[in-house]
Amino acid sequence: MPKQYDFVGDNEAREILYSGAFAAGKTRSLCFKLVKRASVAGSREGLCRKYLVTLKATTLRTLLEADGSNPPVLPKGTYSHNKSNKIIKIKGGGEIVYFGLDDPEKIGSYNLSGVAIDEAVELVKADYIQLLGRIRLDVGMPNQIYAACNPSAPTHFLAERFGLASGFQIAKECRVIQTKSADNYFLPQSYLDSLNEFTGIAYKRYVEGRWVGSEGVIYDRWDRQKFVRHKEGNNFVRCIVGVDAGYTNPAVHILIKQDGDGNIHIADEWYKTKQLEPDAIGHAKQWNEQHGVEVFVVDPSAASLIAGMRNEGLYVQPANNQVFSGIQCVQARMVVSGNGVPRLTVEPHCEQTIKEFETYEWKKTGGEVRDVPIKSNDHAMDAIRYACVELDGILRTPFILDTNGSGRDITDNQEKDIDATNWYDNEDESWENL
Repeated sequence: MPKQYDFVGDNEAREILYSGAFAAGKTRSLCFKLVKRASVAGSREGLCRKYLVTLKATTLRTLLEADGSNPPVLPKGTYSHNKSNKIIKIKGGGEIVYFGLDDPEKIGSYNLSGVAIDEAVELVKADYIQLLGRIRLDVGMPNQIYAACNPSAPTHFLAERFGLASGFQIAKECRVIQTKSADNYFLPQSYLDSLNEFTGIAYKRYVEGRWVGSEGVIYDRWDRQKFVRHKEGNNFVRCIVGVDAGYTNPAVHILIKQDGDGNIHIADEWYKTKQLEPDAIGHAKQWNEQHGVEVFVVDPSAASLIAGMRNEGLYVQPANNQVFSGIQCVQARMVVSGNGVPRLTVEPHCEQTIKEFETYEWKKTGGEVRDVPIKSNDHAMDAIRYACVELDGILRTPFILDTNGSGRDITDNQEKDIDATNWYDNEDESWENL
């Protein structure tokens, strides 16, 4: 595509940003440019994301592995890979060193000819300045930072640096290439049609490729720098899964772990379209075996899915689907405790969850914001809401057994107060007093 070609071929600007909507070929373009520069003898090109674990799971795979009908960007047999040192040497050329910016001090000694940054919106300004100071190796081509990302808020430092925010001029020696999803003429019309179902800020950023904010964002406390963190270890005391059913819309499973202090960590996401119920149930069983899930908290309107999961021996509860109170449960966790630990964190590879946190909006009527969310691109948000309400011990949606043996939610998935007198558990087909 012309804009990809322009990005890959530009070796003049010291800083170049490829700002792309969904399916604009950002990561692949970044890898082509990386390989082109790393093929120069003596070059030492950096490749990074904010988190090394995410870099390995995404960008490095595009570079080294086939993706469907697309071959790897770096053909097999043209390089050697030292995984322990995280160095890829190009035969007859230079080398690529890859790293995360989890700990910026680790890159303090690097001397690079250039550096590629994937999902640059994850970085803070200090990360970016640190990288600028590392590109100084002279190998006969201009030193360059070249970055790719989806658009973010106009307050982001990249929006200011590259003149994408109102009132700011592009900085000297910088260049930006902006793309829309429709610029990719290889996309099938069915995919473009699905993108047109996006609304509000999600449509503006991820389809039109615009750097915009919104007064109506629901989780206005959300901050990637605070709440997106990689966590390891076994200091978790509970593990539950929020489940939002879907087929045309994504089916979503969100794995949530809670530590002894009540802090929650969104450890994994399963976010897929066109999944039949057996697919969703099979994945739930897999997570149950891997993580010892305490309970699957499921969209109460998905009666058939609930019954199918229970038939497979999974412990399932229909979620309390009161939207506003559920949002409050999640919002209350978007704080940092006195000891400096966030009450809610998200694993960096949970990219769909992160994007939904940033674009989940209230409806507007006549220019006024209402306390009702836009029902679009909210699938991870629904699953997380179900799980947080469960963790907080708020009463579940009453659930009754139909004459045909399947369950249904007596609130009919609407915003109604729940009668706290009784609830029905159809595992033993008896009423239990709360």
